[in-house]
Amino acid sequence: MTLFFNILFAWIAVISGILLSIIWILKILQKKIKIDCNNELLIKINKFLRKNHINLGYLFLLSSFIHGVLSSYSIISFNYGTVGLIIGLLLWYTFINKKNIGKTWMQRHRELTALLIIVTTLHIFEVGGFVGLDKVVNSIKSDLNPKISTNESNIRGDYKDGVYEGTGYGYGPDLKVLVTIKDGVINEISIVSHNESGERFYGPAFDSIPKEIIDKQTYNVDVVSGSTYSSKGVIEAARDALSKAGK
Repeated sequence: MTLFFNILFAWIAVISGILLSIIWILKILQKKIKIDCNNELLIKINKFLRKNHINLGYLFLLSSFIHGVLSSYSIISFNYGTVGLIIGLLLWYTFINKKNIGKTWMQRHRELTALLIIVTTLHIFEVGGFVGLDKVVNSIKSDLNPKISTNESNIRGDYKDGVYEGTGYGYGPDLKVLVTIKDGVINEISIVSHNESGERFYGPAFDSIPKEIIDKQTYNVDVVSGSTYSSKGVIEAARDALSKAGK
């Protein structure tokens, strides 16, 4: 369920950010469009957004903060999401202190808005693009599936020698691994294919989790901080492969 709320608040932050950013664009369009009916509609939308500007701003800050807390990255680390949140706070500051800032507040506000759009776009590319409903639904199913629990009492040794394939669900579906059993123990784990996004996210899990499972001879290992979903995917895939190796 963590991924569900993570993505939910990410989308709320993006949508509220877009609504906050288009006010100036709508004002320009109002002047350009001569057709009365369209112009009236733009005026109504603009008035609504201006009236709720401060509330949308608070919604953006709150949803961005919650998304940052739930995401793989620490909110106090350097990443475009945190930079976007800082810019959002600066936007809030310039808005509530416009009287003290003076006539230049609007220019500063617009510059920060343009910067926020750029940083948000970079953050979307940073995390591998937009995450749709399919990933959220599959992640929830994976979390609810008792087969992938990593807290259960684990099996150790006495496996049948051979190479076994397992599939897990990390940040994306179909994360496949091959587990080699030799002399009854886990000898090698290799990741053969995956649909994970952003090597900086999945890389630490791919490097660490297979080694941990081999060293401890158990799939009941801790996830890697900053690579939580990919860690779960590798663990689930290893669990699936080992279930085929038997005892």
